[in-house]
This record gives sequence, structure tokens and C-alpha cells, in this order.
Amino acid sequence: MPGSRIGLNRRVATSLIFLILFSLLVVQPGFLSPNPRDEPHPKRTRDVRLVSPNPNSSVKLWPFTSRHKRYDSLTLPINVVVEGPASRVVSELRHRRDAQWNNDSNEWQGVASDEETAGVGKDAVEWHNTTGAVRYTYVQAPGPRGGWMTETAQLHDGAYFGSRYHLRLYEGGKGNGTWTAIQAHHEYFDWFRLRHTVGSLEKAQYHLDGQYYGKWYVDGVSRQRYANGGIIDSNGWVSVVDLRPKTEMGPVPGALIAVLLLGSINLRGSMEDTIRELASRLTRETVRRGIAFSVSLFGLPLFVRSASIAVETAVPSVPIKAIAGVGYLVLGLGLPLAAVSLPNGRQSTDWFAVAILALGLGFLFDYRSIGVNVLPIAVVLHRLAVLGVVGVLAVGGSYQETDGRWNTLVQAGLVMWIAVLVWPLLDAF
Repeated sequence: MPGSRIGLNRRVATSLIFLILFSLLVVQPGFLSPNPRDEPHPKRTRDVRLVSPNPNSSVKLWPFTSRHKRYDSLTLPINVVVEGPASRVVSELRHRRDAQWNNDSNEWQGVASDEETAGVGKDAVEWHNTTGAVRYTYVQAPGPRGGWMTETAQLHDGAYFGSRYHLRLYEGGKGNGTWTAIQAHHEYFDWFRLRHTVGSLEKAQYHLDGQYYGKWYVDGVSRQRYANGGIIDSNGWVSVVDLRPKTEMGPVPGALIAVLLLGSINLRGSMEDTIRELASRLTRETVRRGIAFSVSLFGLPLFVRSASIAVETAVPSVPIKAIAGVGYLVLGLGLPLAAVSLPNGRQSTDWFAVAILALGLGFLFDYRSIGVNVLPIAVVLHRLAVLGVVGVLAVGGSYQETDGRWNTLVQAGLVMWIAVLVWPLLDAF
């Protein structure tokens, strides 16, 4: 019944297209029909709440960061304040255990460089200078010290193309009233967005707190209510770190969530039963193709992630954008190419299931490998759309012997693939 099969394929493709469009509307209601007239008037300084990070300073801070020099483009809240200059914060976070503060030269001796710490184990905490998108905050102070300011410094602990703790430091005040406001978050590199996705603020805040607890140069770590919570998992309580004056210091003492794909089923038993059933229904040639297809979909996300981290670590002179561009091409072209070229035998339901299972597990193990356990709902919806589109391409590829390589279902799948690639790049989430 070729005619009925083509009709079914068209209905599947049409349903998936509407599913993707519906997801776009859910994630970004104004994405397809923005209405500029509904935008509120820009906020002014008198309309926002400012805080005093240091009791010895009259300088006030807007406890958020912003994409632009406007209050209405805020991104993430400030969640750590250190009572001291940014240069000291950077030095103390990056020094080795045997480092010492030299009062004569007014600097640390024995601070590890990026090259010296490149080979440290993955469980060690190593802060390095890093780059990231520009984020502003507002400081209310007399003269040129007030107004919108960019980061004084940026640090990260982790791998740029994996997951990392990312700090943005903003210095304010002067003299004994100098303070450093920090926006700390945990993020991972999303290959479909070609940028980082923030997963947690609280996790990064606790991680940074741990760098100061029990340290000889810290008087204490407390929490202060800034009332800037409600974004991701932030609660509005900021960590405040009191540092000892330098004159008092002596020497330094000597599974992406499984529910995303498999719910709460018995993973091992269900997988074994599924594999046996599929293997019994497929021919030998199809088994070989099925293995190659499964390995390709499962391995591509892991390969792109691990290879990019390896290049980033081994050859730091290679530009970050060059690594990201190559990795994106491998993922963006490799997945549909495997889905179209490897399946055959017309067992469309089986190939769809193999595609969902293999790529889904690839995403799961990719996130688990970089320690990401929680994803934003928009990212979950996008990955589900990716799984569905790759499954459609696999079904179309299985009919290539009878309907041609570029049959209607493959063409529809490629159009949807372009849509799921463009969707995150348009900053829809």
C-alpha cells in the first residue's frame, strides 16, 4: 500500500511540524508575533532597589547583572559580596596551598598560572581567568566611579566546553570601603545554542562559599538578605565574606535526568527487552546498520564534547570560536547524515525507536559527564524536538530503497532539522 504509507508519512511530518511550532509558542509566546507597544517604559534609577554592600561605604549597588545598560534587561542576581578589592579576590581564589602574601611587594608569591594547573585532576578546584558575554551592573557613587560598569574580572573553575562555575566580579567603593560584588553561576556549553546555559545559581554560591570557609585570611562568611531572588534557584540571600586586613595576615598555613527520556521505568530490563525484540525482527545487514546507527547517534554528542574539551585544554592558543564552530558543524551535519544514510529495511517503527533511544542516551550521558543534573524546561522541549526530528529522518531513510534517498519524509525532516537548529540560535530560550 504505497499510497497509504505516503499518506501516513505526511501526517507524521505535519504533526511534528505543528508540535515544534507549538513548543516555540510555549517557550516564547511573543516570538512569532511581538508587539512593541506592550513593552513597559524603561526603568530609572529611582524605580529600582539599591543595596549597600559595605557598611563603611556610601556606594550603593543594583544587585543584578544586565545585558545592556538598562534595568529592564536584567539577567542574573548578584549572590556573593567580598569585602575587599577584586585584585585580592582573584589572587586568593587562584593561589596554591604553599602561596604566601608578601607585604613588601603587596602581592602573592606562588600563584599558579593557567599553564601550571592545566594538568590538575578534574576534582581539584582551580580558578582561571576566562571570558564571557559582557554583563553590566549599576553602581551609585559620586563622580566617575558611579554609573553602569562592566566586569572587573571573570574567573571559571571547569572546562569552557564542558560545565563550569563562572564568576563575574564587579569592584566598587574605595579605601577601607572597597567591595567586590560577584555573580556566580554553574553553567554548561550547549552545542545547539553555541553558548552557555545556566543551570544553577545556588550550586555556584555554595561552591564559592566553600572556598572561604575556614581560610586563615577570612574573618567570617555570613548571609545577608538582598531580596533579589526568584531567578532560577536563587533565594535572595547573598553570601558576604569578611576578609582580614593584610596587616593581620601571616604566612599561608602548610543523568540529564533520566526522567527526560525514560521516566521511572526499569532502565536495564526495558533496554534489554527492547534490544532483543529489535534484533529478532531485523535482518543481518540491518543489524549491522542498526549498530552503526546507534553508535553514531549515541557517540556524536559525547565525541564533540570530549574532543572540544581536549583541544581547549591541550592547545589553549586555538580560539574558542573556532573550536565551537567545528564542533557545531560536526553535530549539525553528523546527526542528520547518520539518520538518512544508515537506516534501511522499511521497519520504520524500529528505526524511529532506535533513533530516540540512541540519541536520547547520548544526550543523557553527555550531560552526566559534565555534572549537569537539571535543565531548563525550554532546553528539555528543544531536545525532545531534536529527538523527534532525528526519528523522522530515520524513518525517511529506511524507505530510501523504494521511495528514493530524498523522499518526501526526508525532505520534511530536513526542513524541521533546520528549524530546530535555528530555534536556539535566535535566543528563543
